[in-house]
Amino acid sequence: MTRARSTFAELTADCDMDIDDPEERALNILRRTRAKPQHAPDEPAPLTLKPWDAEPGDETCAVKYTYRHELTTVGEVIEDVAAMTGEMPYDVTLVHGGRRLGPPELTLSDCNVFASYIVYWRIEKKCVFVR
Repeated sequence: MTRARSTFAELTADCDMDIDDPEERALNILRRTRAKPQHAPDEPAPLTLKPWDAEPGDETCAVKYTYRHELTTVGEVIEDVAAMTGEMPYDVTLVHGGRRLGPPELTLSDCNVFASYIVYWRIEKKCVFVR
């Protein structure tokens, strides 16, 4: 048996190949994956925060940020950025991959932000006129 075939045999050994029903096989694989996740939900993960108008490659304005994997929400990061910049939280917007992150109740992983990603913050002053 070649090395590739032995590796494939090792990979499929845990995939319940003896179960004939494909749905039941998929459910067993999903149960096993959820039972032993790759990362703990509260595991610290690094992230880089940059202002929206930062020059490409400019690392002087980059802020190293550590969040809890699967638990930190967008709202918590917005509050931290607001405290860091001295702005109000409703003026701060987070952007990743060209789109705004939110609503604030979603976690960073719900918004497809993972460890070692770069997230930009943007300050948009919202003027309210009171008479």
